[in-house]
Amino acid sequence: MKRFLRDTRGAAAVEFALLAVPFLAMVFVVLEVAFMFFIDSTLDSALQRAARHVRTGTAASNNWTLATFKADVCNEMVFAFGCSSNLKIVTTVMSDFSTAKYVSPVSNGVISVTESFSPGGSSDYMLIQAFLPWQSMLGFAGIKSHTLADGTYVLSATALFRNEPF
Repeated sequence: MKRFLRDTRGAAAVEFALLAVPFLAMVFVVLEVAFMFFIDSTLDSALQRAARHVRTGTAASNNWTLATFKADVCNEMVFAFGCSSNLKIVTTVMSDFSTAKYVSPVSNGVISVTESFSPGGSSDYMLIQAFLPWQSMLGFAGIKSHTLADGTYVLSATALFRNEPF
């Protein structure tokens, strides 16, 4: 029995087995959060670029529709997994910045947004919001800290500006 208790040849393997699972879980969580923030940042950048077309009057002069605006946003995204079918856009034309009202996209665990797009007119105040459902890669692990009932997050971006005179 003493010989068995002093034998340390498999100690490293046992220690690795005990620590590998929590370590790998933490690595996957960090990668998931980093990738989600990257996609959210990409969505924000793409919305700002597309909103520039609205702000300068290009969208109004070319008679852009909701589908055209969505395509422009999705074309600017690096990883646009399902962007064209899942992206929701809400555009509000306002009288001034003080009347800006942000839309909450989630109601009872589902996205319930009435999509709209208007390029507005010259010198109009504009609020454009974009919402993109994002499926978690760690959903298979039973992590349920999601926004929606089906296990997805809602990434969002907003552009608030005044159109240039055109």
